[in-house]
Amino acid sequence: KRNRGRGSLILSVGAESIPQALTYARAAEAAGADALMAIPPLSARLGEAGLGQYFGAIAEATNIPLIVQDASGYVGQSMSIAFQASLLDKYGRDKLYFKPEASPIGTNLSRLRDATRGQARIFEGSGGICLVDSYRRGITGTIPGSDMMDGVGALWRALKAGDDARIYQLYFPLCGIVALQLQAGLDGFLSLERYILHKRGIIASPRMREPASWTPDPETLAEVDRLLLLLEAAVAG
Repeated sequence: KRNRGRGSLILSVGAESIPQALTYARAAEAAGADALMAIPPLSARLGEAGLGQYFGAIAEATNIPLIVQDASGYVGQSMSIAFQASLLDKYGRDKLYFKPEASPIGTNLSRLRDATRGQARIFEGSGGICLVDSYRRGITGTIPGSDMMDGVGALWRALKAGDDARIYQLYFPLCGIVALQLQAGLDGFLSLERYILHKRGIIASPRMREPASWTPDPETLAEVDRLLLLLEAAVAG
């Protein structure tokens, strides 16, 4: 209801069992989602047969596209390029999209692109720090966090226009912030994302639910503030 058709709505439906994932997937489709996204289960290290059964069940139970997310850069296990290519061969490019986040991101994007003969439609999810490199490798889009969407959107438009001067004017402060987030893993991303969203008046509190593995200190936040001013000036410029 809040989206009101203003953009594509993609809902994450990954779960620890196939029945739970299907419950989420069917609910998302019934709510009007344009696509689904799923990571593999985290509590069991599935082989490729199990992964194929899991993603296949979600794909076959719904009528909307599915983004296969390898989030192993920060959580879960990686999936081989050959396995991901086999899913595309089975279900087709209109049904399956990909979000490969296994490190190294750029190399794996190119490997998946080449293994699927350029047929895979790939989203990257590095928060923006790998967006320029990823764009030049032929991605379909990017799915970043929500804290710097204005900067990421402006960067995407500059990449499409081939405006290198503006690309790097936007990219460097964006990279600086994401580099600070990366130093503390997933909690680093989440805590600084919440700080920026709060600073911009979008959420009421920056507080993380406990337990959290990292809390930014005042010096980190001061550097985020400096970089955010540079990013906002670049977006406005």
